[in-house]
Amino acid sequence: MKQNASRCFRTNSFLLPLFVLSLLLCSYVSNGQTPVNFSGVWIQDTIKSDAFYKSFDVKYTITQTAQTIKVEQTFTLKNSTDAITRDYSFPLDGKVTTIQKEGGPEKNSAQWSADKKTLTTRSTITYGNEDVGFTETYSLSDNGLVLTAQKSDIIPGAKSIKLVFNKKK
Repeated sequence: MKQNASRCFRTNSFLLPLFVLSLLLCSYVSNGQTPVNFSGVWIQDTIKSDAFYKSFDVKYTITQTAQTIKVEQTFTLKNSTDAITRDYSFPLDGKVTTIQKEGGPEKNSAQWSADKKTLTTRSTITYGNEDVGFTETYSLSDNGLVLTAQKSDIIPGAKSIKLVFNKKK
């Protein structure tokens, strides 16, 4: 009997480190996941989006590389040709970049979620002693055809706006 208990103990002594090693390996592999690619032309779905931008036709054109994501936002008043276009470029390494714009230096950054399926960007400009700007969180549907953007002003308590886009074919 004692010999069986000893053999069982040796087997458990071998399996426990193997189990711990496999958990560490799984954790390492999940951190090395490839980020979602948001590239494409995205047209607002006004039915699924919040009402805030419903008087506009909204289009996002996104270009993404391993190092940066560029988001060009076009807002066209319905039944008009007048459009406002804003473009932002964010580094995908988590660092802050500063770009000189008309209103002053614009600071942009982006942060991936742990699973690299969601990206949150932040853009701010300092006026006097106050930072103004927004954050925007992007996520894709499983089939890659629907983009959801949750936009918030950086001022605490500001309303968040949900924009839903369909990929242009």
